[in-house]
Amino acid sequence: MDIILVGGFSEIVELCELAGHNIVGIFDSIHTEELYGYQILGDDNAAFRQVAKFSKYPVVISPDQPSLRMEIVSKYMSAGYQFCNLISPSALISKSVKYGNGIVIQCGVNISSNVNIGDFTKLNTYSNLMHDVEIGSYCTVAPNAVLLGRVKVGNMVYVGANATILPNLDLGDGSLIGAGSVVTKNIGERIICAGNPARELKK
Repeated sequence: MDIILVGGFSEIVELCELAGHNIVGIFDSIHTEELYGYQILGDDNAAFRQVAKFSKYPVVISPDQPSLRMEIVSKYMSAGYQFCNLISPSALISKSVKYGNGIVIQCGVNISSNVNIGDFTKLNTYSNLMHDVEIGSYCTVAPNAVLLGRVKVGNMVYVGANATILPNLDLGDGSLIGAGSVVTKNIGERIICAGNPARELKK
């Protein structure tokens, strides 16, 4: 499939190559000429000026930060761009998994049975979603994080690297789980927590 990347992240470029996609070019506001051998097509404004030329190619949004990813998706969607899923061939995904549009699943990810994944959620390398997990839209699960059985994750949640979410817990919309945390109780909306066991951090 011919695709366009938004944001020049090397691991996403490599993932596209592994998945057999052809990168037509990259929209990026930092680099200006070429990145990893692919043409820089310009910044976001260039993308919006050239919708007629490039909107026939589905877009992959690469940034990790949930709010930034939602902002970018909103702009590109309003301009008329479409989106595709980017899934590593090395990910282990149960046949019973259901997922939305615009997701990114990197190498080594393990997704067990009866998992639901919302739109534009990103699962980073070697993260694990165990059985009956429900994860909302615009979430990020960082490398090696583990969500155990029947965890329910709201929208725009960030789960840090090596974090563990124990079974049957809820993570509220906009919550942020620090790296290495062990979550042992429900986390409310827009709560930042960290530690073992995870505790709310003062704002």
